[in-house]
Amino acid sequence: MLPSTHQYGYESTYNAIDLGVHEYLISGLDQNISIQKQLEHQAVPLAYPIAIMLDSAATQLVNASQVHPLHNSQFPDGGMFSYLSKNDRIRTLSALENLKLDLYLLPSPFQNNGGMVKFITDALNRFSMFGYYSEWPAYGTTRLNPPGYRTLEFFPPGWFLVGYPGVSLGYRDFRGFLLTMAEVNT
Repeated sequence: MLPSTHQYGYESTYNAIDLGVHEYLISGLDQNISIQKQLEHQAVPLAYPIAIMLDSAATQLVNASQVHPLHNSQFPDGGMFSYLSKNDRIRTLSALENLKLDLYLLPSPFQNNGGMVKFITDALNRFSMFGYYSEWPAYGTTRLNPPGYRTLEFFPPGWFLVGYPGVSLGYRDFRGFLLTMAEVNT
């Protein structure tokens, strides 16, 4: 889902793995999405069920000969989704987003839940972009700490790509309109 490493006339030496985007996805999916479980909202860790959902969707498409697995994977212990080419992974995500798969074969909480499948597919896209373009990679060794205990260790590559100048304590902020009171004669 992420852009190529060559864009805007700049050749990035970093890829999503180097930048720890997968850690951002796992952290975000496990801690930031709540779902309705019985009569209450709960933060349910979703990274593992989503990985199973992606593998299940990839397997369905491989069995239908719509995508073709590679002979090896960057993640040898990964499931079927990790054995797909980048284009076939995008096709798998598109099939999920458009509900072009048998939803009954997906794991809980996605089984027969098209709304949840669409929501999570969109979240995967957004979280990937946030992890790539935000300051997340620059937190380095502190990125898995609670937010108050993270520190920037270097200038984030994503900020360079989009031309963001970086942190400043002096950015001017909109502080409202000047209000003048007319004198009222009674």
